[in-house]
Amino acid sequence: METLFAAAVLIILHGPDGHEIRIAPEQVTSLRAAKAGEEGKYFVDTVHCMVNLTDGKFVTVVEPCEIVQKLMREGEQK
Repeated sequence: METLFAAAVLIILHGPDGHEIRIAPEQVTSLRAAKAGEEGKYFVDTVHCMVNLTDGKFVTVVEPCEIVQKLMREGEQK
């Protein structure tokens, strides 16, 4: 009998209040970086990236979008 195992790869990011947010890279549809002057309009000052998900929701994280992309690439290689 053959057994198959599927491992879910999750990346760990951090919300503005420091809590961990675990995201499956395959659920990410787009990233939006915070721009100077957007504080208080779209982002709080500690947020650097908005991560949009396949379910239509989004999370804001303190990591820059470049770091999120790097973590996603590393997760795909595992």
